[in-house]
Amino acid sequence: MKFGLKLWSINTNLIDQAVHLIDEKVFDYIELMVIPDSEIKPFLIDVPYIIHIPHEKFGVNIGDPAAKEYTLQKINKSITWADRLNAKHLILHAGHGSMQHATDLLHGLSDSRVLIENMPKVGLDGEAMIGHSPEQIEELVGDSDMGLCLDFGHAVKAAVSLGVDYKEYVKRFVGLRPRVFHVSDGTLSGERDEHLGIGEGEYDFGFLMECVGSGTKLVTVETPRLNQNSLDDDTYNCKCIKTLIF
Repeated sequence: MKFGLKLWSINTNLIDQAVHLIDEKVFDYIELMVIPDSEIKPFLIDVPYIIHIPHEKFGVNIGDPAAKEYTLQKINKSITWADRLNAKHLILHAGHGSMQHATDLLHGLSDSRVLIENMPKVGLDGEAMIGHSPEQIEELVGDSDMGLCLDFGHAVKAAVSLGVDYKEYVKRFVGLRPRVFHVSDGTLSGERDEHLGIGEGEYDFGFLMECVGSGTKLVTVETPRLNQNSLDDDTYNCKCIKTLIF
């Protein structure tokens, strides 16, 4: 199992700390969110990368026909970054809006590195999200070589919205053989995304890590960073997960 540190491409002040943590085997790779108008040069270093394509917060939404040109522009920019950084995967939110438009847009992509990240059923602003069920993920991926990035927190929140057992719901996503996992904690009462620190919520992390399984699996830690100049919170949360499995 390999653990990823989540950085945005504006977090250039954290690069030296990130490299140190990878050298010390606390983390194994960086999952880098490509923020629009940021520069790749500071990240041209010899570490393993996964790329996260910018999401709805930055105007990228595969389900919105009005955003198609901008969305494709940012996807292609992220693909360029992935090429230059030799990234193994590119993660893309399923977004919200039209399932048909999202499916059509994805079917026009030919990059097998793209992984669709599952969504909660309800967005932070009450949006009706797409990609919140295994069936929708299968429809989005279609016959392509793209796969799934399973965000455990998103799956749990979708289960809360649907009023079903979250463990059984998560298992259905696991059946799609995710290539990357996102982990954070959260409560079982609300349906909005939370991304709490490990141990601050109610998720059963023994169960979630069993779902990841054995072998070379990629697990990105997506927990809060209270001090934007330090990776201490990231380190603490990663070590909390490791105590559950090693």
